[in-house]
Amino acid sequence: MTVVQNVTRNVVSAVEIMQFMTHNSLLLYKKKGSRISHERFIAYEAKEKQNQYRKGVVFVTPSKDDLVEGKGYVVTSYETLHDKRQSLSHWTPNTFRGGTYYNFQKRIIKGHTRDNLKQINVIGFDIDTKEIDLYGLYLGCEELGLPRPNLLLETPRGFQFFFVLDIPFYIHKNQDYKSLRVAERLSDNVRKALSTYLPVDTNCAPFGFYRIPREDNVLDFYDEPANTRELLSWSKNYEEQENRTFLRVVYNKDSAVIEHTSSNWYRALICATDIDRGHHSASRNNALMTLALANYASGRSIEEAYDELDQFNSNLANPLCKSEFERTLKSAYSGKYKGVKRSYVEGLLEIWTDGQAQFSGREGWYKFKKPRTERIRSHYEEREEDILVYLSAHTNQENSYLEGSLSMLAEKFGMAVSTLKEVLKRSNKIIKRTVGRGRAAVTKVASRSMLFKRLLLLRKNQIKQAQLTFDELLPELNESFRTLEIPFLEAELLLHEVDLLYRAGASPPYRMTS
Repeated sequence: MTVVQNVTRNVVSAVEIMQFMTHNSLLLYKKKGSRISHERFIAYEAKEKQNQYRKGVVFVTPSKDDLVEGKGYVVTSYETLHDKRQSLSHWTPNTFRGGTYYNFQKRIIKGHTRDNLKQINVIGFDIDTKEIDLYGLYLGCEELGLPRPNLLLETPRGFQFFFVLDIPFYIHKNQDYKSLRVAERLSDNVRKALSTYLPVDTNCAPFGFYRIPREDNVLDFYDEPANTRELLSWSKNYEEQENRTFLRVVYNKDSAVIEHTSSNWYRALICATDIDRGHHSASRNNALMTLALANYASGRSIEEAYDELDQFNSNLANPLCKSEFERTLKSAYSGKYKGVKRSYVEGLLEIWTDGQAQFSGREGWYKFKKPRTERIRSHYEEREEDILVYLSAHTNQENSYLEGSLSMLAEKFGMAVSTLKEVLKRSNKIIKRTVGRGRAAVTKVASRSMLFKRLLLLRKNQIKQAQLTFDELLPELNESFRTLEIPFLEAELLLHEVDLLYRAGASPPYRMTS
């Protein structure tokens, strides 16, 4: 066995993945019983004594049952991890200062507590179901501005994935564990953000035990670590956005928030008690919606708005029922509407007040979309969704695309050819490639999600190339395609678009070596 000291690109073996994840924070060789030569061990030991940074330990366990019972081993070297990896199920990819046993004979381990952490190397996440589209993980990271996960593992019940930090969080007691708290906040923010894309376990201990990388469970590996500083910057920005429970409406760069709730027209309208139903654009619902939007645009929380507008509704001669009141308020705060509409305010003031108060301030834009059943034309986003639904029902991992002429595909999708062309032009979820020219042209259409599943399937079947080629992804394309004088980058664009796993020259471990 050879254990490398410096992890470089094209990392493929399980022990190299573990070295990469732990930043070489363990010893390379066993202190006792190492299989390397005595001279080599002495030379390594002498070099290690000059190292100002002490090595740490990780904890491992043979099975989930042992983990539940607190049984396991304290491991100090990569040589041990290499020798034992096939008989292990879990480990701690974050390094501890040391470890021992409550009961050595029963292997009851001691020391895997947060206050004993030496350094946080990775941020790990757990998904306790296999009924998910893994593409959502990579798409979510891309849309959130997060890095690509470095490791994706399959577990008996689901999946685990990890970000490996380029600079670990080093934990120091004399700094009151500040780095640990920062790392925990980062982990919580990433977990919360990604939970909108897939069912991440929010109760999972962020720096505890995870599945150990082995030959049979690695689905994807990417050896460019996540930039710690950029992650911290992302976390700070995310918290700032989350703390703004409701976004303030700014009409241009230099303007301040419009304070509608202190205006004369707002006070006049909220004091009106005779507002009733049946008046076009000036009924009770319109009044409540306008007042709620004024609160939203003024940056007030929904709780503050609820208290004030509930009193307004109660003062009406014929108030709205509670469910209708809450539905209208929730709709105003949904984010679909970006401000009050001047013409609505003026209509309400004219009908229900003495007419003294006038609308003041800029008018925000008002977004309103009729139900699709009431519209002659569908929005392009809805057409895109129609295509995705059709592709989901008629493609799979083995046959991940539809092909035919544009007119034939448009008929299948239930839309005009011109609409199909525009949807495909705008969409970043649908991949289109045309093979041939003129009447002989064949268009291939696939969802990025299904192509992603196919990539995982091919990797799982141990495709040996480090990078999939265009022909491997679409094997039916023949030699004539390569003679069409299409630039190489254009020919590879499909792969570039959908192959989120293997971007930037990564080499997934399609097959582990010992």
